[in-house]
Amino acid sequence: MHFSGYFKAVGTVFLLYYARLKRVPFLKTQPCMKKHTVVLFVLSTFSLLAVVSCTKNSVSTITKSRTELLMQQAWKGDSHGLDANNNGIIDPSENDMQYCQTDDQYAFYSNGTGLYSSGDLKCAADDSTTQFTWSLSNNDTQLTIFAFTQAVSKLDDNTLEIYYEDQNSSGQTVRYITRYKH
Repeated sequence: MHFSGYFKAVGTVFLLYYARLKRVPFLKTQPCMKKHTVVLFVLSTFSLLAVVSCTKNSVSTITKSRTELLMQQAWKGDSHGLDANNNGIIDPSENDMQYCQTDDQYAFYSNGTGLYSSGDLKCAADDSTTQFTWSLSNNDTQLTIFAFTQAVSKLDDNTLEIYYEDQNSSGQTVRYITRYKH
């Protein structure tokens, strides 16, 4: 927080008050002396509180492990497709995710199991829920779901992005990217 304007105002008020107070002999008891003492006490108290409240907060950044990030809540499909132009992003023209897949959720549990739920938008009549196993490997850079391993390109509080590479019919390496959000 920035209190420099506050300190200037309090300092100015204090200086004006002190200058006014100097006109009155300090040791004489006059009727307005109690009033000045109370005002000075209140100003000093507020100044002290402002100084104390201005100390830097020790904001500790808590770093979650990839396992914690994965398990914190269910992930919904956001996009999926072949990165045809190799820019590392699924552009709208490359997105193969069907509308009925956008509410599908993957929940990851601490015991290495998970639950896939198809959501309300059904792609097929028999879409419902399916249990799966999962694991992170290779320093948490690879995620295995349904016994299929994919590389983790991004995992934070809001985004899970995984991919796998394959060879196309021309022998070129292509990347299939899937992105999930909370």
